[in-house]
Amino acid sequence: MLQSVGATKLTNWELPGGLQLNPLDRGIFLWLNAPAGHNRSLDALGVFFGQYGIFAFAALMVVLWFALPRRASNDRRHLAYGAVAAAVGELANYVIASLTYRARPFVAMPHLVHVLVHHSADSSFPSDHATAVFAVAVAMSGTSAPLRWVFWTFAVVIGIARVFIGVHWPTDILAGLVIGAGSAVLTLRAHRLLDRPIGWLLRLFRLETEARSRA
Repeated sequence: MLQSVGATKLTNWELPGGLQLNPLDRGIFLWLNAPAGHNRSLDALGVFFGQYGIFAFAALMVVLWFALPRRASNDRRHLAYGAVAAAVGELANYVIASLTYRARPFVAMPHLVHVLVHHSADSSFPSDHATAVFAVAVAMSGTSAPLRWVFWTFAVVIGIARVFIGVHWPTDILAGLVIGAGSAVLTLRAHRLLDRPIGWLLRLFRLETEARSRA
């Protein structure tokens, strides 16, 4: 039985706002969140990836844009595609969140959740973090294998960490993956519209001419 939130009495799998939580979602959440609060090192890793991992993810993209070899223009273009895809996904999330509300785990089950960070009680569905990182990961699937593995691993860890620290349900992360992947596919299909401004950026940072001459 879920705990009550304020004066609202909830049915077995009902969240504030009337959205239903299936038993599998609840069970996976409790399994991933259960270790939280028992080991300082594990908690620190969870908080880093769950709370600050998105900033490290973005910083990695910026560093790679400048640090990749000049001949790696395809990888740079996919970094730009990923950034656009993440923005498209976040716009979709804004629309979805404005139409519905899903209580976060620490709101719906305050006595069962180990919450490791301070977070507002806004709607948890879908996960903005997951949408952004998976949008980039899917966009980077067209690059070299090492880059693909780095971004996919980073994205999966961030998604799991968001559940571990107690701020998202597993299906919030799954929805973020689906929305992020959809945004990336749409962005890649529209790459011809993006190639000109991306080429301008490459030339602005003195990367385009050399990249072409070495192709």
